[in-house]
Amino acid sequence: MGGGLSFGISRSHAGADLDAAARRFAEALSARVGRKISVVVTADYEQLLDGVLVGGVSVAWMPPLMHVRAAIEGAPLACVSERGGALAYRAALLVRADSHRTTVRGLRGVRAAWADPYSASGYLFPQLHLQAAGLDPRYDFASESFHGTANAAARAVADGDAELCAHYVSDAAGSARDQHFKLAQLELRQALGDAVAGKLRVLDVTDPIPPDGMVLAPPLDGRVQAALRDALLSLHDESRGQEALRALCQAERLAPVTGDVVKIIARLRAHVPQR
Repeated sequence: MGGGLSFGISRSHAGADLDAAARRFAEALSARVGRKISVVVTADYEQLLDGVLVGGVSVAWMPPLMHVRAAIEGAPLACVSERGGALAYRAALLVRADSHRTTVRGLRGVRAAWADPYSASGYLFPQLHLQAAGLDPRYDFASESFHGTANAAARAVADGDAELCAHYVSDAAGSARDQHFKLAQLELRQALGDAVAGKLRVLDVTDPIPPDGMVLAPPLDGRVQAALRDALLSLHDESRGQEALRALCQAERLAPVTGDVVKIIARLRAHVPQR
């Protein structure tokens, strides 16, 4: 299996130290594969997809909407992230803690800050949630802006530059409505820090979102694809891999793409934008 391999991520992924976490992940994966794996960091998800399809990126971490799009264009999904024993996760709709808005229907006229147009938790599922409540952000919001990551969008709301944003939380955090989203608030403090999360309040939480996952470049030889898939699925078997998964993906393990996973992901196909 000659030739160099590379692991790709996008700046649109949130994280306290994305570059360092990506390097740790690539090193752990390299140890499992037995080949050096370099890191490629792209400016956005669009560039990451191009790197997978036309060359330069061997395996990439992608949010659900992007890996569905990648699969349509011939890049197979190797595995998906598992967190807290669950494959799905959710998005929390956030306002400032001192906001007078207490319901989703009461969001008319807000300035919304989103992560990225291809982010399931930072844009798509919050949009679907709002539409189900009878709101169309295109007409009912004062403005919408994109900030690159969920963390950056959250900071915009905390700083008063916007009034609404969304951030990923666990599936379990989204089902605890009777506890005023205490688990979601705790997870946000871990992801954003007290200085930002302390200024935010969970207004509501979306339905479950299909999992993010690792995509393989279609030009790769079949044997190389198989070796990478096996290495990804066994990454959690060693402490080094466990630490890398937690640092980059906040996941315990990478799970195989079973029939049930395919069913969960299938409903996203209707929302994949055409190139």
